[in-house]
Amino acid sequence: MAYVRLRTLANRFEADLLTRALDQAGVDYFLRTYEDTAYDGLFTAREGWGAIWVAEADQKWAAGIIAQFEQAYGVDLGSD
Repeated sequence: MAYVRLRTLANRFEADLLTRALDQAGVDYFLRTYEDTAYDGLFTAREGWGAIWVAEADQKWAAGIIAQFEQAYGVDLGSD
C-alpha cells in the first residue's frame, strides 16, 4: 500500500489533535516525527515537527476531515 504525505505538523499539540480526528474517522495513517536529540532539532527547523502520512486511497477523505476540523474550530493549521 502506498502512502502520501498529507500534512506537515508544527508541534506535538497539532499532531495530537489531527491524529485523534483521523483515528475517530478510521483513516489509515502513520505519524512521522523529525525530533532527534542527537542533532538538537536540526531536522525540525527544516522539515517541521513531523508529518502525517495517509494511505493513498484515503488522501481526499483525510484532507476533508482536516478541513472540517479547521472549519469547526475556526483554526487554520496550514497545509502542505
